[in-house]
Amino acid sequence: MAGSEPPRLHNLSYAALAGQAGCVTLLVVFGALLAGLWLDARLGQRGPCVFGLLIVSVPVSLALMLRVALGAIRRITPPPGVQHDNGETSSKEV
Repeated sequence: MAGSEPPRLHNLSYAALAGQAGCVTLLVVFGALLAGLWLDARLGQRGPCVFGLLIVSVPVSLALMLRVALGAIRRITPPPGVQHDNGETSSKEV
């Protein structure tokens, strides 16, 4: 097993990816909440800006989460000898 990472390291990297996507969601939602509260205070209203920005933050959060996840998946390299969809076999050169 020299030169190969144990499966535990791969599992930890996947857990880190899930954590990053969750953190992005939290940051977007809290940012929308704070911006909505600030706008409501400036406009002298009670709630419409908070509600509107929270609704808008849902698709933005999903899009950013998808972008983070797909970006991390793109960086994952398959182990040597794995068959790809196009019929080629990957090989790891030393």
